[in-house]
Amino acid sequence: MEIFLNGVKTPTQASTLSELIAEQSIATAGLAVAIGLRVIRRDEWDATPVADQAEITLIRATQGG
Repeated sequence: MEIFLNGVKTPTQASTLSELIAEQSIATAGLAVAIGLRVIRRDEWDATPVADQAEITLIRATQGG
């Protein structure tokens, strides 16, 4: 299946958001995830399915001034 990860078409075999994050080797510290326009809470990642053609946005909190 293919998804759009931060706007880039990306092949994946992941069935949940947690699996996708692990598959892509994404560090979870400071990470926020949205599918479509809905932000997914971290405690929901294991139970959140990843659908074909899903638009997933990853946002990393950073410190700065």
